Amino acid sequence: MNLNEVRRLVLEGKYFFYIHALTEAKKDGVTPEDAVHAILTGEVIEEYSDRQRCLVFAVLPDKVPLHVVCDYSQANMLLIVTIYIPDDRQ
Repeated sequence: MNLNEVRRLVLEGKYFFYIHALTEAKKDGVTPEDAVHAILTGEVIEEYSDRQRCLVFAVLPDKVPLHVVCDYSQANMLLIVTIYIPDDRQ
């Protein structure tokens, strides 16, 4: 699945956050809306085609970098697996 398809699912409201994603986002002071913004404005920096996942990177309006792992293994639904601020080593 390409990034345009991932974005289409988000724009259509066909996405779901894993509890893990929300927990990790909260630890980093990031909101679910930040993750949506990242998906809509970011870029895929890694593709895990064997798991039907991709890693999206974006810089939020407040200049905070953000990683969002998206799972597209479900038909017509995007699963947001985790959300986190990358550390300097990533």
